[in-house]
Amino acid sequence: MKIKILIYILLNLIIIGCQKKDEVVKRENEPDVHVLEGEDIEMNKAIEKAQKTLYKFKEAIKSQNPNLYNFALKERFNTDKGGEHIWISEVQYFDNKFYGIVDDKPISTTEVKFGDTIEINYENISDWMYFDKNIVKGAYTTKVLRKRMTQKEREDMDKKSGMIFENE
Repeated sequence: MKIKILIYILLNLIIIGCQKKDEVVKRENEPDVHVLEGEDIEMNKAIEKAQKTLYKFKEAIKSQNPNLYNFALKERFNTDKGGEHIWISEVQYFDNKFYGIVDDKPISTTEVKFGDTIEINYENISDWMYFDKNIVKGAYTTKVLRKRMTQKEREDMDKKSGMIFENE
């Protein structure tokens, strides 16, 4: 499954700080954008967990294990109102650096644009994920948003995607 399809299903390509809590911006022919307050404690804890466990992502990508695929990192980019968090797909690791492709059209930041190949700034990583067969590893910010969905929304998403989110 291509990471773009996955990200459409997850419905959380971008999270913008310092705006109205839990606002969902609908975009024609684009994934929804979840707008969260910069002081969203649960989301900030998820970002902190992702940063503390980034070594797991690094070990997995370096392992070259064929059962592990669709490596993606979420990076925070600056905006006038705080930050915009965007998933970076097709992540590669070499020379102790991560590189990948901006996987959505930014709505607030001018630092990157859709399709740019970038070097990912370690200090701005806000989440990570990859698949181990069909089990999603990491995706801490996504799990926060999943938890906020209704049971039916979660079931529909899981059915459509065929994904299983790792419990922790």
